[in-house]
Amino acid sequence: MKDKDNKKKNAPEAAQPEQAAADTAEKQAAENQAARQEKSEDSVTVTRAKLEELNAFVKSAEAKRDEYLSMAQRVQADFDNYRKRNASLRTEVADDTVRETIKEILPSLDNLERALDAAKKAGEEGSLLKGVEMTLRGFEEALNKMGLERVEAAPGTVFDPEKHNAVMMTEADEEHPEGTIVECFQTGFAVKGKVVRYAMVRVAN
Repeated sequence: MKDKDNKKKNAPEAAQPEQAAADTAEKQAAENQAARQEKSEDSVTVTRAKLEELNAFVKSAEAKRDEYLSMAQRVQADFDNYRKRNASLRTEVADDTVRETIKEILPSLDNLERALDAAKKAGEEGSLLKGVEMTLRGFEEALNKMGLERVEAAPGTVFDPEKHNAVMMTEADEEHPEGTIVECFQTGFAVKGKVVRYAMVRVAN
């Protein structure tokens, strides 16, 4: 009888260690859960910070890219402008050289024309006249390829101070209205649109 009473008395005492172990396990589990949650939150915070840092880096890289691209475009534009100016300058220098060369040749062209006119007035015929004509024609063709053009100065042409040099004036009449050319004494020439020698003319006034 005593043994039964003792067993009943000792039963709560035996259950206490089991309860304590269960409480400890539950507490440990709760602590572990809290630690995992805290670690997860820390991980999220770190990840968000990294993303923000990466985003800032990308924006900075894009800004630098745009800056360098703009700089490269400006350099390219400056180079293109320089190349165009340089090409234009070379063309202008070449044209000026051609004009100066033709100006030196024009007196020889005048002499050939005078010789041809004199031969025709003298009634010359045959090989001499043909030779002068062929020489003059070949001369003019070569100069025309270099851009030589005759300045229009036929009688009745309106006087243009940009192309004509009025060396004489005459009274205007019905045949020669005021401001028109009456006579051309010397042919004027232009090379590629720019006058190299003004036509010497008489103008009705």
